Amino acid sequence: MPQVNPDSIKYWQWPNVLGIDAALIAVVWQIALAHALTMPVGLTAHLVLGLSVWLTYLADRLFDVSTRKEAALLSVRHRFSKRHAAFLWRVWFVVLAVNLLLATQLTLLQLKHGALLLAVCALYTLLNQKLSRKFFPKEICVALIYAGGVMVFLPEALHLGFFESFAFLCLLNCLVIGAKEKAVDSEMRVHSISRMMAERWLIPLACVGAALTLGSGVELSYGLTLSFGLLGLLHYLRTRIRVETFRVLVDTALLLGGVICLLANGM
Repeated sequence: MPQVNPDSIKYWQWPNVLGIDAALIAVVWQIALAHALTMPVGLTAHLVLGLSVWLTYLADRLFDVSTRKEAALLSVRHRFSKRHAAFLWRVWFVVLAVNLLLATQLTLLQLKHGALLLAVCALYTLLNQKLSRKFFPKEICVALIYAGGVMVFLPEALHLGFFESFAFLCLLNCLVIGAKEKAVDSEMRVHSISRMMAERWLIPLACVGAALTLGSGVELSYGLTLSFGLLGLLHYLRTRIRVETFRVLVDTALLLGGVICLLANGM
């Protein structure tokens, strides 16, 4: 795989390079779910979730590149993070301070749930950095944490049906990206489920996820089903799409499901 020049980043790549897309996807699905369940969580909770996701993603990426030379990094996001690590860490700490200040405005229940999720995120980051060169099931961990984050500030008990479907969708998202970026993971000596999963299973998994979600009638099932379908389609077309474009499209597939749900509810 050819190395990528960080100076040639296209405008549509910046949300992915900076990790903003992951935060946006989480917030959109959180808003859609809260609206569907008529459980408003408040603007502060949306901001805290978005900033928390961004902080987690960026910290994990900066740790990833800290012990590697830039020449060994094949993806745009990793090479950019390596080149601008000092500046990004300064921004990270400023955003952390802002996020902690915002968190003081959450309800006590939201604060307790958020603190628990923060501890899980910290544990994930530690284990991923320690074990990824041997083996670490990061895709499963990311899917569960991400799905939990979308629901963590809801004022009532967990809605298991949505959690299962959305976590499965997030897992498929990670596996589809991992299948396309096997060369990147190999160069970085990352060993996870993606390197073990046969690519031929991903389209059937997308079909199963879409069928189960649509058939179960869980909250936001139409948006979830759309995202499952788009992920399956993108995996089918993967050989025709350049790797950096592919990652953006796969994350966009996750975002579109949430956006459709918002539009369907008149938001």
